[in-house]
Amino acid sequence: MRVGTVWRLGVLTVGMLLLSGPLPAADGTGFPYHLVRRIALPAAGAVHALLFDPRTRTIYVAQGPRIEGYSLAGARLVLQRRLPGTVSALARTGTGQIVAAVRTPAQLVFLSPRTLAVTHRRTLDLAKPAALLYDRKAHLLFLESRAGATIVRLDPASGRSLGQVRVPGTPGEMAGNGRGTLYVTNAARDALEVIDARSMRRTGSIPLSRCRAPSGLAMDTIGRRLFVGCANDRALIVDADLGFTFVRLPIPGGPRLRAAFAFHPFGAHGWKGGVFFAGATAVAGIQMQAFIRYRNHGHLPLPARCSALTLVAPVGELWLALASSARARPVIWVLGASRSEAQ
Repeated sequence: MRVGTVWRLGVLTVGMLLLSGPLPAADGTGFPYHLVRRIALPAAGAVHALLFDPRTRTIYVAQGPRIEGYSLAGARLVLQRRLPGTVSALARTGTGQIVAAVRTPAQLVFLSPRTLAVTHRRTLDLAKPAALLYDRKAHLLFLESRAGATIVRLDPASGRSLGQVRVPGTPGEMAGNGRGTLYVTNAARDALEVIDARSMRRTGSIPLSRCRAPSGLAMDTIGRRLFVGCANDRALIVDADLGFTFVRLPIPGGPRLRAAFAFHPFGAHGWKGGVFFAGATAVAGIQMQAFIRYRNHGHLPLPARCSALTLVAPVGELWLALASSARARPVIWVLGASRSEAQ
């Protein structure tokens, strides 16, 4: 994908959006999830990652130097492991291993999903690793240092570096298309950076018209759609092949949004697909009615900023970690949907 080509498409997109008229008001009703459970975490410290493992049916919570596992049934605490530093990110590889990125001292830690026993570690020559992404279709593992504006491709089995690329600006959330392309939000340039994952070279940039400080990012690898959350309370849906925004919807939430996408998030008879964004003030839902048709489906106000989320589609649940304040410890909100709401 060439930078010039993508930017020309971006100009075309601006024209299309201007012709489309003003954005409709955000719908504050009709959000398909409701609060079904609160999990009060026993210790202080922000939750940096939530990860669902369908094999063990466990939700892994990374809080400070600890990783805890909660059973999907009943949300009971079943596993605990303390690591030598703050855990900034979690990923699950194709073999089922859990990978944790430790911020300081910078290292990767590989753990057994059933016991959280450490199987091996690798020291990282990277400043403050902040994010991990495992592209399941392409079998690629990526690690991001936002402090160093660098993304590294790693061997999923050993953690050995296989190449890296610098991203000018402020890299944020990552998404892979399953065919060797990596997309990264860039809040400093209001754009998506496009990276060839095999050679670890930047191949272009997708401009995000009228999107300020993009943060939340998720991808539908079948329909080849990118879902981007913006700090100025809107979500963009981008055609990844052509590099232009073709849908823009209002969502509340503010900066530092988190995003998750799944097909049939409420089961086979519910939505065809859904993307959820959570930020400082609310969690919002967008329903995919077809690959070219999407609907704003309301929002739910949050009492604190969402620092991590995971969508557990097999049981129709959305898990949100809400940040602690000076007077309160972090909590996990488990949101569920009734059958009637999911239709």
